[in-house]
Amino acid sequence: MKMNRPYIVSVEDSRTDIELMRRVVEKEMKDCEIKYLEDGESAIQFFESSEFITHPPKCILMDIKLPKMNGLEVLNYLRNKKQIKNVPVIILSSSERPEEIKETYLLGGNSYITKPKNYLDLKEKLPKVISYWTEYNR
Repeated sequence: MKMNRPYIVSVEDSRTDIELMRRVVEKEMKDCEIKYLEDGESAIQFFESSEFITHPPKCILMDIKLPKMNGLEVLNYLRNKKQIKNVPVIILSSSERPEEIKETYLLGGNSYITKPKNYLDLKEKLPKVISYWTEYNR
């Protein structure tokens, strides 16, 4: 990742989902850089790093079902850290459970999106989601 260039963070433990996301980004979003983190603990470690504090991402895409620390716990951590609480967090989860959606918004999540079911759906939706949060949202 190049310093000072805009980027996003994806916190996702599914190798398949990461690989599909990589393919979409490489083919459809050539100027987008994504830093991938595979569990809640490594996400927290990165969010505490000077790299993150001095050069925060444009947004964070986060799964709920993560090892070591789930996505809602990570979201709660982010929203309680003054210097980083303004980074938009988008929950991207296969779950459609109403209580998880409600909890996301109660904890300060910016958006809750159900994961696309296949590559074509991901190819259509992911660029729209990322461009909204990186280009249009102020």
